[in-house]
Amino acid sequence: MKYRFGVEVDPETEILSLMGSQDGLSHLAQAVCNPGDIAIVPNPGYPIYAGALAVAGVVPWYLPLLEENGFIPNLDSIPDEVWSKATFILLNFPGNPIAVQADEEFFQKLIDKARQWDVLVVHDLAYSEMGFDGYQPISILQVEGAMDIAVEFHSFSKSFNMAGCRIGFLTGNADAVSALRALKSNIDFGVFRPIQAAAIQALKQAMQVPRERLGAAPLYESRRNALVDVLAEAGWHVDKPRATMFLWARLPESLREGSRRWNSRQFARELLLKTGVAVIPGDAFGTEGEGYVRIALVQEEALLREAACRIGAFLKEYE
Repeated sequence: MKYRFGVEVDPETEILSLMGSQDGLSHLAQAVCNPGDIAIVPNPGYPIYAGALAVAGVVPWYLPLLEENGFIPNLDSIPDEVWSKATFILLNFPGNPIAVQADEEFFQKLIDKARQWDVLVVHDLAYSEMGFDGYQPISILQVEGAMDIAVEFHSFSKSFNMAGCRIGFLTGNADAVSALRALKSNIDFGVFRPIQAAAIQALKQAMQVPRERLGAAPLYESRRNALVDVLAEAGWHVDKPRATMFLWARLPESLREGSRRWNSRQFARELLLKTGVAVIPGDAFGTEGEGYVRIALVQEEALLREAACRIGAFLKEYE
């Protein structure tokens, strides 16, 4: 944290190793909430956010991420009544499914709001090492006052291609870290030591490589460029994200307007049946995801180009 973000943390009290960040995300609500509490989560958002609340008996209050706002949440739209009852607010920048980036100004406003209402801020920074075009994701713990009220999840799965190893960590506010540590002590006995050793070596090597060349980021940037360019040639213009391994694409105009008006699930189903190309309908991530699909950059570049060509042929049928 100090090397990458300039943030000092106490390894004894302000950091906790996890079996992947999803391990922590799925258990945090049980650690810091009581049944019936309120938590603020993004819509659309990674499905585990709402799923973890359901397991813990916590009531979600959905914060919409709207295209007209650049998919950055409007914190002023959250009623005082919700702030006063919420236990935590969870956000994800750059995110899944939407790879939008928040700046320090937004994070500072979030921290100030949270301190005003004594609401824990939970930031999911799973894609900290997957920035493109010179962009470098920032930690919320970099802003003033964040250590008093915020925690942050980090993942080795995305940054270092260690998905099957299941390792990540939580860092930040000592009380929240302690609460999750206490819960986890009744669930498991920690991450397998050789996996921890491998993660340590990954971090050490990362300190010796320029960030823009680290890990999988250059690979995914190349895949992003290839897929977006071929889709544009096919007539489907999708914004290039500056981070993560996903495209967030509004349905093609020919299929969302006029007499046809497909929803995201119909589009995803027809595309799969007719081309063999799988995308995730946006409403799988929340109601505000309707009208969009998520496209993952997890295949080789040649296969992504082939998928884009098949999508292009599919779209020509409905011009």
